[in-house]
Amino acid sequence: MSTTIYLNTAACGLVSPATTAAAHQLYAEMEHNASTRAEHWRFNEESRIRNTIASFLNVSDKNVAMVPNFSWAINGIVQSLKGSERVLLHSGDYPSFIEPFRINKFDITWADTSDGFHLDMDFIRDCIFNHKVDIVALSHVQWSSGYKVDIMQVGEWCRDNGVLFFVDATQSIGANVIDLSELHIDVFISSNYKWMNAGFGTGEMYITDSFLEKYPPVVGGHNSYKMIDGAMRYVSSAQSYEPGHPNMFGLTVLESAIIRRTEQGVHNVQQHNSRLCQLFLDGIKNLPVNILGDYTTAHRSSIVMLKDDNGLGDWIKQHNIVVTHRNGLLRVSMHYYNTEADINTLIDCLQQKFA
Repeated sequence: MSTTIYLNTAACGLVSPATTAAAHQLYAEMEHNASTRAEHWRFNEESRIRNTIASFLNVSDKNVAMVPNFSWAINGIVQSLKGSERVLLHSGDYPSFIEPFRINKFDITWADTSDGFHLDMDFIRDCIFNHKVDIVALSHVQWSSGYKVDIMQVGEWCRDNGVLFFVDATQSIGANVIDLSELHIDVFISSNYKWMNAGFGTGEMYITDSFLEKYPPVVGGHNSYKMIDGAMRYVSSAQSYEPGHPNMFGLTVLESAIIRRTEQGVHNVQQHNSRLCQLFLDGIKNLPVNILGDYTTAHRSSIVMLKDDNGLGDWIKQHNIVVTHRNGLLRVSMHYYNTEADINTLIDCLQQKFA
């Protein structure tokens, strides 16, 4: 049986044994004296991990919350809003980003795409500059197309017009350079099981001081309380969004994953992924396959969506190539562990299909 080629990081990133080693050691030590080991983690490692996340994003750790996932965090943020805000969303964005606003009956303006790939950025700009919305909430990379939003440009538009900007980076963090000190983003949230290659159960959220001041948390967790004058008192901060009983295993995995990604260099990973993506686009350009978007990496992450026509998905699966099959589309996504040989194998597979 031939070796499986994994081109499905957009669904779930591969987790390396080296990344999980420290977390397994943590749990091994908890076999004998769990409370002592857990307390050591809480009093020593927890703050270190938050600082590691903050350094990775280039922000202050006081503005960072370690959350279970994106959905947990965005629901908490939405509850802190007044409910009267006008929100711009992309109609094709991930459901867990859309639903908290829809369920809570916010006034929603929908940004759309005419070709299934490109967002109408002129429409988004018009909504911001003409003060038709109070909040713009977009995924950095769209899960259903691979379209990459220019979050620096949108952030500048929002900053100049007094509009809040929320970003879901689940499909981009770990594969794209993100320096929050250079971006105008009020609330930045991501889960880590895709391009960070850190498994399930962790996410991070960054919140600006100005947002926290105007919209203080209306939830509380184990880091909401501080000892003040001999008594535990609630202190509103980004950490108010952290649940009780932190995921020690998952956060230890995340710390290791961040250290590894920093050593690799996110810029190097981004360039590698873009090079493989362009190799694939060039290789299928003359084949009778239909893709979303054009055959360049402009406005594209390392995701390519193919229409699943003529049994194409089954053909790929038979050749032990793993991609996402959903809604009549095939999502091909390449990451740092993929090679030119992987991409050429997929191209050869498609060429054989249409030979």
